[in-house]
Amino acid sequence: MIEYVINMTRKTRLIILLVCVVCFFVIAPILVAYSMGYRFDFEKMKITATGGIYVRTFPSADKITIDSKISQKPGFLAQVQGQGSIFVQSLLPDENHTVLVQKNNYYDYYKTIPVRESEVTKLENIILFKKDIEFSDLYNKIDYFSIAKNNQNLITATINQNNITFSYYSLNAKTAIQTFSINQTGKISEIKWSDDSSKTLIKINNGSYYLFDVLQKKISIPKISYLDINSQQISFDPQDSKKIFFVKNKTLYSAVNNKTSIIIKNLVAYKISGNTITWLSTDGFLYNSDISGKQISQLIDKKITIRIEQNYQIFNFSGKTFLQESDSLFLLNQDKKTLEDMKVPETNYKILDSLDENKNLNLIYWNNSEIYLYSFSKLRYQKLFSGSAINYCQWLNNNYIIFTEKDKTIISEIDYRGNINTITLPQTASKIDFNQQNGKIYLLTNNALLSSDKITP
Repeated sequence: MIEYVINMTRKTRLIILLVCVVCFFVIAPILVAYSMGYRFDFEKMKITATGGIYVRTFPSADKITIDSKISQKPGFLAQVQGQGSIFVQSLLPDENHTVLVQKNNYYDYYKTIPVRESEVTKLENIILFKKDIEFSDLYNKIDYFSIAKNNQNLITATINQNNITFSYYSLNAKTAIQTFSINQTGKISEIKWSDDSSKTLIKINNGSYYLFDVLQKKISIPKISYLDINSQQISFDPQDSKKIFFVKNKTLYSAVNNKTSIIIKNLVAYKISGNTITWLSTDGFLYNSDISGKQISQLIDKKITIRIEQNYQIFNFSGKTFLQESDSLFLLNQDKKTLEDMKVPETNYKILDSLDENKNLNLIYWNNSEIYLYSFSKLRYQKLFSGSAINYCQWLNNNYIIFTEKDKTIISEIDYRGNINTITLPQTASKIDFNQQNGKIYLLTNNALLSSDKITP
């Protein structure tokens, strides 16, 4: 009997050992696969690699919810640093994972995004905007304003019965540095700033031009004699604000102290970048030269047909040269010396450029009714907005734009994955501008110029 018990015990031990070995070889791979991010997808009935979602917000969110069930609060350290982030792993591949970001007194951010196998989907540039952005009253009885390129000063204009009064302000102080007027009636068509913000060129809708010298605090009187309604493509020399370039009768001129000089003849369009002029000649070729119009080099091998009825412009964004022919846009391939059609999906558009976090060029195309994004990293167009009466659009930062539709001011992300988040400000405006340096919106409504709180990180 004792021998039987001993034999049974040995047999039981062996069975237990074998069971443990089998369990080990069955369970261990499952645990390893689980630790490596693999899951069994019951809908597709197969083992698949999982992915993750990384979310970062500015400012830090109170709560971030993934798929309506995984809820996390950014850590204390992230909140101290002014940004909140979470990372959720082991998500099955799907096109419709949801992210909800919430913060008290801020607009919710909600997005549906895909998750791929063995990849992390990133939402790392989310800005949370206050529901009640405060605006303060800066100046009253204002009909027009323009912020300098250095984002430190602005000019306001008040249109009176017999003249137009201008005031030049520092954005750091509410006291006017200089006030001046011109004996001119009509609306202001444009105020153009020099690159160093030391001078402004003021255009009245009747074709008259006036020059305000910020440093000398005076305006040229009478009006600039060499510029009139036939002057086109007017620009300051980027290196020397005393020099103004303009086109008249297919000739590029430069002007210093009312003395004009011919730079390039038989010219259709031009662009100055640094010490280089890029121009389209009436012979159909694209050229480069120095700022004096000498040391000329031909940029394309095959000429294009110049059409008198078309409007031509040249742009230079992040070292890339573009030629616009009315509604068509061409990119200069410097290696092949050819012009490549960008196949823009809009008509009557304007262009805005910016760089993403990887220094890839992004372009915004906008007209009266639509806004498109073209990403050079993705090499594709994506519609961001459709509406009516869009009359202003500007980059808020590299990931958001601000624009007006009729009298509404709208802020939109450019991340077109899934839905596109937008918010509409309650304030109406006839003109707006955004100052990227101080992160404030400047808004003209009912002849009052208002300034917002800082809205960007």
